[in-house]
Amino acid sequence: MNRQDETIFALATPAGRAAVQIIRISGTGAARALRRLAGRLPQPRVMTYSTITDLEGHNIDVGMTAWFPSPASPTGEDYAEFHLHGTPHIGRMLMLALEELPAFRLADAGEFTRRSFLNGKMSLDQTEALADIIDADTEAQHRQAMARLDAPLSKLTDAWRLQLVALMARLETLIDFADEDIPDDLSQDIHHRLETLIANIGSVLEDADRGVIIRDGVSIVLIGRPNAGKSTLLNALAGRDDAIVSTEEGTTRDIIKVSLNMNGYAVHLKDTAGLRQTQSLAEKEGIKRTIRAAADADIILMPIDAQDIENNGDFVSHWTSLCAEAGIDNTASKPAIIPVLTKMDMIADQSVGKDWLSISAETGLGMDQLRMVIQSAMDQLLGSGEAAMVSRERHRHALIACQNSLIAAKDIDPACEPELIAEDLRHAAQALGRISGQVDVEDLLDEIFSSFCIGK
Repeated sequence: MNRQDETIFALATPAGRAAVQIIRISGTGAARALRRLAGRLPQPRVMTYSTITDLEGHNIDVGMTAWFPSPASPTGEDYAEFHLHGTPHIGRMLMLALEELPAFRLADAGEFTRRSFLNGKMSLDQTEALADIIDADTEAQHRQAMARLDAPLSKLTDAWRLQLVALMARLETLIDFADEDIPDDLSQDIHHRLETLIANIGSVLEDADRGVIIRDGVSIVLIGRPNAGKSTLLNALAGRDDAIVSTEEGTTRDIIKVSLNMNGYAVHLKDTAGLRQTQSLAEKEGIKRTIRAAADADIILMPIDAQDIENNGDFVSHWTSLCAEAGIDNTASKPAIIPVLTKMDMIADQSVGKDWLSISAETGLGMDQLRMVIQSAMDQLLGSGEAAMVSRERHRHALIACQNSLIAAKDIDPACEPELIAEDLRHAAQALGRISGQVDVEDLLDEIFSSFCIGK
């Protein structure tokens, strides 16, 4: 038997003792399970008080049952739920009974959602939004996932895909009637439509980085010299001792990552090896990882020891030198660079830090101001408006692939090589279809036969 034809079941609530536990069933055997274990088939979509038994008729529990016949169900298949008291033993007894029914099996991870997608109840990006809702740790992640649950990206890309299908249908007429004179306005119209689509996709891509960062978390990397106070600063921002703090230089060699919630944003704070010339192979590898982390950072915190400035008196040269060694362009808008003077409690001349953001992670001096500066950088990076349309790298790559195919098509003369444009448009349409999970070559045939009646 095909696994898709089997009836699946699983515990839908967290394992453990609770007030209520829910066991879901999906597949052709759902009605049979209700009749065998609850004694009857409830009225569709009405919670029904039931006595639940095993296959021998021994009582397991009294609870509620629900019945959703296909196709008006969460999975598009016949679907049932048992709502039981939340004792783990009760749930195990019912699932053992279900397992004894013919063609029943325990569901694979995510299989209920997979069946919803395969049966057309959800688009592919809706299933991803559902996963993001479940995994959301911050308000921003939850808000963005909820905004995507209605599949705004799929609706937009499907509309674009239909436009491409219509264009491909028009190109088919050029290919089939190649001996006919092609009107000039037709070529102009095709180019105009392509330019419009390219611009529309570009506007969505401009906001793509923001959506991906909200979902995956803001990467804030601490870059600086050994003993500049990076580890102490990480611990102060995290509110716990995650990084080893020592007066010995080169203590941090691998990247130490701390994940936290900063005012509703998911943040990954990373402590790195100090930048300096060294003979230690392990430390050299740590510095290489520091440089890679800097390249991938959204925000860079650059602690500079106030004692070095007090002795040498040149903050800008320290900052410029650190950026150069880390391969950071300090004139670029991304990553945002926040230089900060540290260890202000260890210098006599407090005027050293009057022109710069100055802190002492040990005493808490300036930490509130630093948090405000970090928050401002995140607000600028992520904005505070509507949720981003794109939130996964998969979506961004599909849009880029589509845009590249459209750009290639725009450079071809429809009157001379319509078949080459059609091929580029086919690749573009397939890229868009990957976002929602709808890649159907029959769309092209439907459009041709209904609109142009070729062959009549």
